[in-house]
Amino acid sequence: MGRCNGARFTTRCIRVAVSACLTAGLCAGLPAPPAVAADCPDDPNTTGSVDGSELTYTLHTRYTTEWARAREDWNALGKIDIKPHSGTAYADVDATDVDRADIGWSGLWESHELGSDDIVLNSHFLSSYSADVKRGVVTHELGHALRLGHRSSPGAVMYCNDTRTAFAPAAADISAYRAVWGS
Repeated sequence: MGRCNGARFTTRCIRVAVSACLTAGLCAGLPAPPAVAADCPDDPNTTGSVDGSELTYTLHTRYTTEWARAREDWNALGKIDIKPHSGTAYADVDATDVDRADIGWSGLWESHELGSDDIVLNSHFLSSYSADVKRGVVTHELGHALRLGHRSSPGAVMYCNDTRTAFAPAAADISAYRAVWGS
């Protein structure tokens, strides 16, 4: 009989083992699509990339249409002006692409103490996604730059994986945004 940490296999144990196998990309030697991630709890807000009341960016990505929609959606909430970088200092966020099958994410926001923070979009996964799902990934990562953490509801754009059903800020996202930035 199988074992999991010295105990008999349980449904939870098997689910965790399969999830770990898929996330690590070890099953059949293939990378797991990011949509296979485990459930996510509400996470605390991030440090974000906002400088004062604006978030400036540079784009080095093929997902400019999705970026424009995400920017428009977040800007509609007011308070923070997301706009292209035009100064001589660093932009708040630099958006770039990678094409990597060896990692299990479609998008990543990463904070840096010096220089621009990064939003990295993984075309290995995004290239096969619908326009709406691509938009959801970009909107999600831009949400992290706006100091928003993950939400536990798949109906939130800030849900932790690509099975989200929202592609623009939903009620839970707007509430989290307002909690950080005010009405």
